Amino acid sequence: MSASSRAAPFSFIAITIVVVVAAGGFTPMMFLGAYAPDYRETRDGGAHAYSTSAVGFAGVVELVRAVRGDHWLIRRESELSWHGLVVLTPSVRNGPEEIKAILDRRRGKPTLIVMPKWAVSKLASHPGWVRGEGVLPAFYLRSMLQGIADAEFSEPEAGGLRTIQGKGLNTLDTAPDGQPLLVALEDSETYILADPDVLDNKGVATRSGAERAMAMLEKMVPPHDPIGFDVTLSGLASNPNLLKLAFEPPFLPLTLCLLFAALLAGLQAIRRFGPPAHEERTVAYGKRALAENGAALLRLARRRHRTGGRYAALTRDAAAAASGAPSSLSGEALDRYLDKLGGDGEPLDRKAERFTQIAERADSAPDTRRLLAAARDLYQWRRTVTREHR
Repeated sequence: MSASSRAAPFSFIAITIVVVVAAGGFTPMMFLGAYAPDYRETRDGGAHAYSTSAVGFAGVVELVRAVRGDHWLIRRESELSWHGLVVLTPSVRNGPEEIKAILDRRRGKPTLIVMPKWAVSKLASHPGWVRGEGVLPAFYLRSMLQGIADAEFSEPEAGGLRTIQGKGLNTLDTAPDGQPLLVALEDSETYILADPDVLDNKGVATRSGAERAMAMLEKMVPPHDPIGFDVTLSGLASNPNLLKLAFEPPFLPLTLCLLFAALLAGLQAIRRFGPPAHEERTVAYGKRALAENGAALLRLARRRHRTGGRYAALTRDAAAAASGAPSSLSGEALDRYLDKLGGDGEPLDRKAERFTQIAERADSAPDTRRLLAAARDLYQWRRTVTREHR
């Protein structure tokens, strides 16, 4: 075979480029696959902290960040136990059991429920924009607070604010007409804002509206405490998955260690140590290979100790041929002849073990150890009677 035919089909540089490109493409794909649900479209025009529509709350989130220097978007249920003020912005799709579950989890911690007001529809021509379809009826809002508060909501006039009244509600802020707008549940740190236009993007679009929104929020939270905005009720929760766990503490160090180990294994595989090993035949050529394969089969079957009789028969034939035994002898007659042989073809000493005795031990050996002992004795006996030891 010529040297050119033994050359590698691809150069080292080409293989390195392929590996680097594959690794560089696969790793971002895994990362994006883990976090893609967290980065899905949030500009849907809904009434949540990501929305920039008129009914959204992205403006007040930016306002809190600019004025207080900190804010928090809550996308995981585990973060709902946060110690600061949490602003909930439920919609009519959220039932009272969902809101109550969050309030139970935040028992003893300040929580503001901003009640919805507007029925809107999306504009296909402008993503993130909505069209007003009217005001939600008051009975929708009462049903949302069932089991949480005994509240009655007013039907707002055109351009006016919706107000709230009920048993066990303490007024914290009022509308221009003097009716309760922001209330607190008695013996609780749960607050209810009857009209979202105080905090939504439309409400904070002006300077006076932004000042009113911040003043209202500061009534519920001390100056140095953080303010968080929940988006889990809007269906924007960040759900955990196995891939994401690999890129986050406490499993991130393990992932980095595995990547480093894979890099070391790849570097080791780049250079070959010694000539390439040729694949050997499963069954080798020759009588020796056949004998070794047969011995291997006997070993696997655990029948090696049953081969003593065959070895004794081979020894009988070899000794008879070497000692010149008459061809007419066979069977027991041949055994009696071999029993009489000594080292010079003379009768064996009576105290010495005879051929038939050794052959019997080999044929009836119960284990490999005794078989090997009998085989050694047969081999030594054959060498003695055929004078091979001299």
